[in-house]
Amino acid sequence: MQLKRPVSQLHLGLMAASCALLSSTARAQTADANQPPQIDQPLQIDADLLYYKENAGRVQTIEPIVSLKKDFGDQRVLDGTFTLDSLSGATPNGAIPAHQPQTFASPSSSSLTPKPGAKTTLYTIAPGDLPQDPHFKERRVAGDLDWSQPLGLDNTLSYGGHLSTEHDFDSVAAHAGLSHDFNEKNTTLSAGVSEEYDRIHAHGGNPVPGSDYALYEKEPNQTKTVAGGLIGVTQVLSRNWLTELNYTYDRSQGYLTDPYRILSVVDATGLVASYRYENRPDTRARQSLYWVNKVALGSTVLDLSYRRGKDSWDVGSDTVDARLRIDLGHRVYLEPHARWYRQSAADFYSLYLSETGPAPVFMSADPRLAAFSATTFGAKLGMTAGRNGEFSLRLEQYQQRPTEQSSSLTALQGLNLNPNLKATIVQLSYHLEY
Repeated sequence: MQLKRPVSQLHLGLMAASCALLSSTARAQTADANQPPQIDQPLQIDADLLYYKENAGRVQTIEPIVSLKKDFGDQRVLDGTFTLDSLSGATPNGAIPAHQPQTFASPSSSSLTPKPGAKTTLYTIAPGDLPQDPHFKERRVAGDLDWSQPLGLDNTLSYGGHLSTEHDFDSVAAHAGLSHDFNEKNTTLSAGVSEEYDRIHAHGGNPVPGSDYALYEKEPNQTKTVAGGLIGVTQVLSRNWLTELNYTYDRSQGYLTDPYRILSVVDATGLVASYRYENRPDTRARQSLYWVNKVALGSTVLDLSYRRGKDSWDVGSDTVDARLRIDLGHRVYLEPHARWYRQSAADFYSLYLSETGPAPVFMSADPRLAAFSATTFGAKLGMTAGRNGEFSLRLEQYQQRPTEQSSSLTALQGLNLNPNLKATIVQLSYHLEY
């Protein structure tokens, strides 16, 4: 399901990704400004196989990706990507661990207790363990198609679309952008807009946000839209130094709640008394400032970036990402990678709810909305294959460390309420110009 897919963190979302494509087009155009145009360019084929696996039997993903890129001359470029995701493994449902066993029902169930004629699949969590649904399986098919071409003098127009579908989530999006070169093609200004429409139809129906988990109150399919934009500038500072600065903004409206997430409701001592479905606001505005520098140090290339993000849910984030491509000779290169990420919690996030007093209007225990820091370390090894091919292997490890993991309540003592997350990432890639 889309709302529970592992991020590549292994990810800003479709809006930022679509708009970032515009600036990368401008960057490539600037870098090739002094090269004569070629009429007949080879077809570029990229095939990737991504494997992502979380610790403690949690989600794992196998994701084949195929991309085709064709330059028809005069900077008219067609680019298409096809992705197939296959996800499985246990996934946290939002409840906290307890010193007693806890029983839950799969999302497609209609009751927490077996009833004649009712479809019910139950699973029990052992004392001290993080509640996770062991029945999680999903498959996603996605495609992207983009076209760019010159528009008048020193301008490039690009536009494209995205389509993806899953058992419980469908998405369609479009984007368009314009870039302009000046200052003898050493400076590029770019701007873009994008629009996304999503339909959410959860397994077993969408639960009423904030309702009692035991009542299984459901509502019809829901939708959301995301509109965004980007403005940016790319500057050639020297023969060996390229810098780029982008500002992105997007606004989501509609059903932003994860239909599979619940919260534990505890009494004054910390004993779990009940559960409630989460409820998020129906609007979210996000903005970010992204600065990246590419510096050639002889045959070695440094790629260093910083991103500052902020949204209307009070989630603020900082990201520092560094890659160093080292030429080892004999057509082999090594690319070490390090990434550091930190974010603050959403203003309605909490590990659990208290049964005393009124329940808050908005609530979520989703660890992706918690305060945490994360690091990614790894490396990519690449080598040419034949005259026009290249193989590469990327191996990385991601680790997420939540800020809040315990409680002072008596019945919750000794429990890790929000465990660290570790994930291994392996990617095998092949590039061919045909």
